Amino acid sequence: MTQSPTAEAAEIKVSFAGTEAAAAFDAFGLDRDDGRRRSVHFWDRPARTSGEEVLLPLLKRGLILRLRRDREGHDSKDEADVTVKLRPCPELPPPWLEEREGEDWEYRIEEDRAAPAFKPVVAASLQAGVGFAASLDPGSPGPLLVEEQLELLGASGLADGGLDGLTALGPVHAVKWKQEWEELPRAVAVEEWTTEGGLRFVEVSVRADVEDAAEAQHLLDGALRARGLTPPPTGDTKTRIVMTALARALLR
Repeated sequence: MTQSPTAEAAEIKVSFAGTEAAAAFDAFGLDRDDGRRRSVHFWDRPARTSGEEVLLPLLKRGLILRLRRDREGHDSKDEADVTVKLRPCPELPPPWLEEREGEDWEYRIEEDRAAPAFKPVVAASLQAGVGFAASLDPGSPGPLLVEEQLELLGASGLADGGLDGLTALGPVHAVKWKQEWEELPRAVAVEEWTTEGGLRFVEVSVRADVEDAAEAQHLLDGALRARGLTPPPTGDTKTRIVMTALARALLR
């Protein structure tokens, strides 16, 4: 018997793109030498329609496969991890309805609340550490996934056709910082994403218990406005925008 998992925690996110990303970078007083530098790859089966639309079938079904690897820079640790993320999370069997962890992996369930709508979307993700050397060539994700990630993929039913024929999209160049803002009770995460194609995002996020998420959103909005920033009124997730751009460049 399957059912939808329930999240106890939420992550509230606001992303700024292009010139707004540059303004956010300055407003937060960021210095790339102070952040953790990572490269990010995603996997999917990119294709084009006759109308030149880019299709990402795994992402469309709510499955994100991601590899992150430390790059040279301040606070980098020569670490790498691979994540299977289900967003929105489908119904799952009992073993996957609660958070749990193993020696080298962690399974987490939380609400994603992304601007501008801040609509709660339950997401389940299983992150596992992988060998730093083994992650140098993204290749197929199959050899990098731990047994629990393969089990989660099977339980979700989202990876029909297995992991054959997937294409690595990237790299995305990421830098992440943790900051303490007086307006918020918990640490603020700030992450910059850039691509060789010229895309740039700066995302700020905070975590809160679900019952406190609305208040955390209100406090984050006020903190951004106090720094001269207005949350964008429209927009898609940075993951979807970046993956689509990378796929479009690959299919030219």
